[in-house]
Parts: sequence; C-alpha cells; structure tokens
Amino acid sequence: MLLPLLAACGGGGGSPSPTPVLYRGPATSYLLGLDQLHVSEFTVAEKAHTVGEQALSGDDAQLDTSLRAAGMQDAASVRYFRQVAELATANGFVDVRSTVMRFGSGGAAHRAFLAEVRHTDAVPNIVPESTDALGDEAHADQLTATAPDGTQVVEATVVMRNANLVQIVVVRGRVGGTGVGDAIVLAHTWLGSMRAG
Repeated sequence: MLLPLLAACGGGGGSPSPTPVLYRGPATSYLLGLDQLHVSEFTVAEKAHTVGEQALSGDDAQLDTSLRAAGMQDAASVRYFRQVAELATANGFVDVRSTVMRFGSGGAAHRAFLAEVRHTDAVPNIVPESTDALGDEAHADQLTATAPDGTQVVEATVVMRNANLVQIVVVRGRVGGTGVGDAIVLAHTWLGSMRAG
C-alpha cells in the first residue's frame, strides 16, 4: 500500500500548508463511465444509484460500523455487462462494477479504505495482488471459481483511495481472458479523469 501524499512544505516564513483537494460532488458523478471501458459492446446492467453503508457492507457488521464511524457522506454504484457468445472463449472482462464512497476528509476515507481492504482480504480463497502506484493508496485481490459450465472464472477487485474518495472496481471474466491487470487499467483511467470540486 502507498502512504498518502500530503503536501506539507514547512518554510520558516509561517506560510500555511496547502489545503488538500476534496471532492464535493455527488458520488454518482465520480463513477467509472461506460465510455471509460473502451469496449463498445458493454451496456448498463444496473444504472448509477446511491447506496448506503448497509448495502455496501452486506453481512459484515464490522465493515458497516467502520463506514458509519468514518462518516460516509455519499456512495453510489453502477454495473456494466458485455454479452459474449461463449464464456469459455471470451477475451477481456465481461462484467464491471464501479462503486464510489465520498467522505468529509482524506483521513476518514483512509479509515474506510483500510476497512474495505480488510473486508475483501477476508473472503475465503482470495489472493492479494499488487497495484503498484495508484491513487493515494490502493489494494487488489483476485478470486477464482468454476462456473456452472465448467469454465474457470475470475473476479478481480481494486480498492483505491484518492483524497476523500474510495473507489472499488470489480471486473469478472474467464481465467486467462481477464484479471487484476484489467481492473488496474480501469482504475488508472478513472483516476486520470478525476476533477476536484
């Protein structure tokens, strides 16, 4: 994980430290967009909608408590899907979910980020992966399973914090056709499109 980059220049002249950039718009405005997938076959499977702590944490009471304690101000999620003729031969991801949580400060978002990472890492058989430099801090996991038709499938998750936002990108597809690398590329795309305000 990466330590948050905080600009704190302490010159002897008593100059104030720069104010960290905060994102103040609704969480729906910070979701990964359909055009950012760079694949024309995707359609919206679940349109952008707001979500609360309980929906985000599922049955994990500790995550629910952590998100409430961090003071989550707003959260939203969207899901995209690409129909393929045969999952067993599909190249690239076929399912993408983008979830964004907005907090009042970078510190609050950091605490929520840590809670999300703990939650994701606790999934049985999940494998932690590296994201290299991505946002202020980031973490990835990969989980494989067998689909009903016998195809080996993968779910790759990247949890990333950028200032006071926590973004979760989940991609799914067949093993060998997609993986953590695709989720990281989408997270980089999202990060490059961010504008404060």
